[in-house]
Amino acid sequence: MSKKTRPRRSGPSGTSSGRPVGTPTAGSARAAAGDTLGRGEADAIVQRVLSSLWGAIAAGDPLRAELETSTCMAIPHVAGQRDPAETETFVSTVLVNEAIRRQTPDGAAMLRTLMSLGTPAIRKTASRALGELTGTGIYPPEWVTEIGKVAPGQAWRRYDIFGDDETVAATFSYGETEHAVVMQVDLTGMPITTAVGVASNAASLIEAVNRVEDDEFDRAEQIDLAEARRRMEEPLARTEQDPDPGLSADTVAYLPIARTRIRRLPVVAGYVPPDFTAADRAAAVDDFMKSPLAADAAAADEESTRFWAEVLTGYSSRISGEPPTQVGPRKLVHILLGHVVTGFTLSPAQRRHLEPAVTAWVRWSAEQRNLDEAQRSYLIERLPSAFSRFDEAYDDPDSATLRGYASDLAASDVDVSWLTRNVGRRMFALPVPPPGGERRDVSDPADRRALVAAEFGTCTPPAGMTSEQFVDAASGVVEELWRTDDLNVTYQAASSMMLDGVSRHDIIHQLAGKPTATVGTSMIP
Repeated sequence: MSKKTRPRRSGPSGTSSGRPVGTPTAGSARAAAGDTLGRGEADAIVQRVLSSLWGAIAAGDPLRAELETSTCMAIPHVAGQRDPAETETFVSTVLVNEAIRRQTPDGAAMLRTLMSLGTPAIRKTASRALGELTGTGIYPPEWVTEIGKVAPGQAWRRYDIFGDDETVAATFSYGETEHAVVMQVDLTGMPITTAVGVASNAASLIEAVNRVEDDEFDRAEQIDLAEARRRMEEPLARTEQDPDPGLSADTVAYLPIARTRIRRLPVVAGYVPPDFTAADRAAAVDDFMKSPLAADAAAADEESTRFWAEVLTGYSSRISGEPPTQVGPRKLVHILLGHVVTGFTLSPAQRRHLEPAVTAWVRWSAEQRNLDEAQRSYLIERLPSAFSRFDEAYDDPDSATLRGYASDLAASDVDVSWLTRNVGRRMFALPVPPPGGERRDVSDPADRRALVAAEFGTCTPPAGMTSEQFVDAASGVVEELWRTDDLNVTYQAASSMMLDGVSRHDIIHQLAGKPTATVGTSMIP
């Protein structure tokens, strides 16, 4: 299917054919149980998946044991629980307890597998339980020592020539048995993992990654293992930091294995990715403004034409190594209907000049990248759809709310990675008001204080403070967090507390209650 008609891939190609025969998937569990699980249904799924897990452990197959354990760990997700704490509770109360109850080497093997795949909290719980078993003379079988000790093989990359997405695959082996991990990465914003797969038939998966004849706009290449790690590690970490990444149940089941495999890939010491500076982006804008393609648009409104060129060129600053002229059809939609409508307050002239300026810049950028006629046509043909939706997206009240977080930061040539960090900081200081409530302009200090009062006004103030004084102090903390300087000691204190697991509300509550806190200054210790 060509890209012109192909829907966005829901998962990496080739993974389903590579799954070990008989392995139940988190997706099949969802199909069996439905999206909302009753207690009886959930128990039945747990027992069915546990049965497959015990079968894999009894067979002494490290990969199959990992796949089955990961599938078990994904059961809370199948049941609709997205909080990682729910997974940790499930593992502790179901899997670990089941392993202890058995009092067998297989139970010890399951605990050892959890220690390889789990989060730090899961590893700690499983390790403690394994200690209990070994203390009574029950040890895991010898094959368990091989879990996770895979040898990396080779890596490939399949990518969209427009730079909108890529699929990265790497092979690994347990002795003579080879498997592969494949990851789909969305490059339209900050690179983020959208799907993960594991295939026991590595050759079949690699063949699928390299099969580009069915898509005129896809290419494939072999890459070194260190590059594969660079392309997989950060997008996966970014996905796992997202409280609701929208991943399929199958992908969630594969995440623990993907984490362990990426850690086995080499790192090139001192690697510095190619970078394009603010000067490079400014030079690209100047080159565009001098081009014949920009002439007509600039003649109508030179200032607005430059504004849109700076916005489109500047978007590449969000990640290292992306050329200022890099843009694809999905990335254009992301820029116009996401980045722009939620970040920039536009003048009437800028809104009127959107279509001619952006069209001219896209044509120019296609020339700079030497795209052929079919590729240029495909890119240009996607623009009318984005233009037709722009006004509705810009005028949406939710977009207006989000613009309040960036209104004093989003110059047309702003460094997008810097902007993203600081908007994120401000959303930590003052979360986006829920839809349906009273509309507030978060760019207005008075409205910010009103939102703080609504959140903290009913809290019990610390001893020695009235409720009004406490709201004033909390508002002062929020204003400190709102500032964007890197030496902001209030934000440093809040970041340290967040790493200790303190919630945002409790962080602000505690900082506001400090007896030495001074509202409006950076004197919170």
